[in-house]
Parts: sequence; structure tokens; C-alpha cells
Amino acid sequence: MVRGLVCAALMASALSSYSSMAVKAASFDCAKASTPFEQAICGDDDLSTADERLAKTYATAIGGLSEFALTEMRTSQRAWLDYAQRACTRDAEPMASGTYDEWGLRCLRDVFNGRSRALEMSRMIDGDRYYPLAQFSVQQDPDEADNPDSNWPVAQHELTMVQIDGEEPYARTFNQLVQEEGALISTPFAAQGGPETMTDDTSSDTSNSIAVERVAGRNLISLEVNTYWYGHGAAHGNYAIYYKHFLKEQERFLEAGDMFQGKGWQRALLGLVVEAAKAEHGDNLMLDDTTYIAESVIDPSRWNLSDPYGLVIQFQPYEISAYAYGAPTTRVTWEALAPYLTENADRIRRGY
Repeated sequence: MVRGLVCAALMASALSSYSSMAVKAASFDCAKASTPFEQAICGDDDLSTADERLAKTYATAIGGLSEFALTEMRTSQRAWLDYAQRACTRDAEPMASGTYDEWGLRCLRDVFNGRSRALEMSRMIDGDRYYPLAQFSVQQDPDEADNPDSNWPVAQHELTMVQIDGEEPYARTFNQLVQEEGALISTPFAAQGGPETMTDDTSSDTSNSIAVERVAGRNLISLEVNTYWYGHGAAHGNYAIYYKHFLKEQERFLEAGDMFQGKGWQRALLGLVVEAAKAEHGDNLMLDDTTYIAESVIDPSRWNLSDPYGLVIQFQPYEISAYAYGAPTTRVTWEALAPYLTENADRIRRGY
């Protein structure tokens, strides 16, 4: 039986380059699988499919990269392979014997498919080549160590950040700013960028990403930032969605003053947003006091600029509605905002 990329990689040489893994994968015989990790990939159809998907996705993701970016991708993939072998065990160590239980197999499928989705960030968009930079960490949850049936025996942490493969000044600045933002949203990796920093976050899972939301014109790269945190044993996780808009010519993120001007624009925007939210969300809205969202609506990280008809404001779960309602948005038309916009606001949001 021929199986996918990861089995071949592990049998051929531990943590070898993933590009060589892809070549060897097609001839790997699962009869030679010796570790529980390898046997799980060969023995579970859904996991095997996820492995094969990952092989194709990775091969596509590294195509056309510079040597520097390719090295970073290979380093990330080696880190992921180490993570994958430890993320779905009971003690955060590679399984030396035995077999994965149903929780472990389900966990492995999620880890493999999640990596494939992250690698899909690697693509060309309007002349710039983007690729994902990733960090991983896993530790045993000490509170669950004595529970063999725990559904969260380890703490899993993943961070994926998009980068530009290029030597242009704006590319270097973009990459630095994105990595700084990544450290802010995923503090386990902030100090040194490795598992050794994970000393006080062993009872939760996090999955955070910074990805390209859209590219507009020649000057605007809008990023969507997604954060997810789950405290072990909680009824549900918490998440947030926000945006960072990079101006290539200015080599910085968008500021409120790039879009709005004049005395009182903040108060005017708040009023327009509240009015629009009431009209759009009706009885689902929980907004008796509007003062606590005043800072949110004037924060450019809450602005989705992709709608041609209006400014979309992104709210977080619990912020203006019940958790079950999700992370609502509301739109204020550009026409209504016209008296408060700068003369360059239209050009900025269009990327010119």
C-alpha cells in the first residue's frame, strides 16, 4: 500500500527537507511503517487522505520561492513535523509504542488539515509572492496528567503569519510588522519564539493567524487577523477577528488620520455605526450603553475596507450581541461618511 508524504519522510530520514520528502513519498510502502505515528497515517483512511493532501499542498506552496523563503518554509515544516508527532499524545512526547485512540486520530486529522490550510497562504497576488511563516509548541497539561480519558491532555499552540518573498524595502518592513503583530497576538512565542517560552500557558489551546484578506491597487495590503483561545474544560473557546492595512508606499499600517479628519469625526462615526447596527441587527443587538464601543469604532483594526459601498465595522463576540450571534459586522455607507473623510481617503481604500 502506497501512502503519503509524512510516512516517507519519517522512514527516509528524520526531519529531512520536505522537498525531498515529496519525492520519496510516492514509493513508500506502508508495510515498513514502524512507529505508532507512521502506522496511524497508514491505517486510518481519513488521516492518510489528509497526509496526501498535505504532500500536494506543500509541493505547491514551495514553488517559485527564493532560497531564503524556501529555507524558512523548510524550517517551519520541520517544526510542524515535530509538533505533529507530539501534539496528539497524552504526554506531549512522540508515541514510542501502542496505538492512537480515537481522540488521537481525530487530533491528528485536525493537525494535518490545519497545516494544509495554512500552507495555502503561499501564492502570488498582484506581483508579490506571499508565503506562511509558522511557529508551534505543545506541552502536557499538568492538571490533566492523571486523567487517561482527558479530551485535552496537552496544550497546543500554533501561529501562522504571512510574509512577502522579496528584497524591496516595503517587503522587509511588512514582514517585520507582521511578525511583531504575531508576537502580540500569540504571546507564548513573543520572547524567544520557541517551546522554551511556554512556561505559563499549559492549560489552553491557541490557534492564531495573520493572512492576506485582499490586495487593492498598488498600495494597499489588507490583512485579516484571526485569534482563537480555548481554556481546557471551558464550554467553548473565544475568538476575535480584526484587520491590519499595510500601505506599501508609506511602509506602515493605516492610521485613523489617513481616512478621517475634522473636529468631532469620532463622535459622528460612533453615531452612524450605532444607527446602522440597530437597523441591521434589531433585537439581537445588546447595546444599551454605547460609550464602551467608542474606541473600537474609531480603531482602523476594526475596519474592513473591502466593501465598495461602505465602511464595515468588525465587532467581536460578546461585544454588542450574545456569543451565539457570532462576531457581527455593520456597514456605514461612504456617502454618509463623506463629510468626515480626508481628501485621500478614497484613494487609500482603493490602493492608489
